[in-house]
Amino acid sequence: MRVLIIDDDEDLRNLLAHYLKQEWPDMDVGKLDPLEQELPEENFPLEDYALIILDYMLGRGDGLEWLRILKRRPGCPPILFLTGAGNESIAVRAMKAGADDYQRKQELTRERLVTSVRELTRGQGAQSDRTASPEMAARMEGHLLGARIRIPGINVLRLIGEGGMSRVYLASRESDDEPLVVKILRSEVMKDQKALERFVEEYNLITRITSRHVARIHGHGVSGDNAYLVMEFFDGGDLSQRLGGKSMAPEEALRVFRELMFALGDIHEQGILHRDLKPQNLMFRADGSLAIVDFGIAKHIDAIDRTGAGEILGTPRYMSPEQVRSLALDLRTDIYSAGVLFYQMIVGDHLFDGETAVEVALHHMNTQPPLLPGHLERFQPMMDKLLEKDRDARFRNADEVIGFLSRKYHQGTGAFGAEKTQKLA
Repeated sequence: MRVLIIDDDEDLRNLLAHYLKQEWPDMDVGKLDPLEQELPEENFPLEDYALIILDYMLGRGDGLEWLRILKRRPGCPPILFLTGAGNESIAVRAMKAGADDYQRKQELTRERLVTSVRELTRGQGAQSDRTASPEMAARMEGHLLGARIRIPGINVLRLIGEGGMSRVYLASRESDDEPLVVKILRSEVMKDQKALERFVEEYNLITRITSRHVARIHGHGVSGDNAYLVMEFFDGGDLSQRLGGKSMAPEEALRVFRELMFALGDIHEQGILHRDLKPQNLMFRADGSLAIVDFGIAKHIDAIDRTGAGEILGTPRYMSPEQVRSLALDLRTDIYSAGVLFYQMIVGDHLFDGETAVEVALHHMNTQPPLLPGHLERFQPMMDKLLEKDRDARFRNADEVIGFLSRKYHQGTGAFGAEKTQKLA
């Protein structure tokens, strides 16, 4: 099998070739440097290649224009288009121009490259030596679903994530290239009346909230056998990506945590508990502002007693003790979860670990949180009050936390971007 890499960065060309040869030692990997070679002539044998990997910045050439030209030629193989992080508008334009997949270079690992190549070259040799894994089969099923779904005025472009209830796709409006996200409820969930009701309730809750700290919703509906939700795309990724398994600088962690408090203040004021705060549900826009997503298990406070006896919902690493016990919840459950997130932001580790989800959940009920390292001890008083197992001793609401931040850490009380944060070296 032959693959052609077109990129003006020699190091990246060599790295991609190395990854490919590791997986497929017999692969013939060609490299084209656009700084030395022009766009291949029309008689260039595109049909000899199983795949082209094409960068969007080619030094003296426009990768999008090369993509358009190559895809118009007979025999053009699938094209994997490389973009930069935060360039989803370019990815949208590339997919509309015929790219078969895209990857952000800053996040391109060997595993992601191999997975993409396998998907794009099925039947052309890349998989002849092995059976598709269950993960690969699931992704292919997701891609096929995305191709089938029909949403008025929206182009569903590419599967970009999967969760327990839904698959997530990069999309755009037909009228422009603004990136959007489409969540499509899994077919097996559609058959679960309770899960379907939660999906509908998520939409109803979000549309009730007026806040820049909550993802903007552009529509919802049903296409065939699938329910969908169209929402804002976040160029800055999520908190998990920002952390990358490490801690944040204290002043940056405080800024993000304070943004989270404003977000919770907004949704709590409108009578809504999130109940599933975690890094993957905190998203960032290009300007750095934070928004909460995934209200799949959120509840209006008036309805919280109807959750159901014995029903535990949420992510064990971030659950409050009362959530683990399946008690009636109030604002303080989200405050506790936010405290767990703040611990992770400044320490770089999870508050509690365990062999099983149950073990982690039990720690939230019975184990005192570890003390912060010495260089972070100035945050211990706030951490203690955020993570109180007795919720009567916890901060009562987001406003109390914001006031504490203002008094103790010189955080201004204005909206995001208006205050000057003291550097905490």
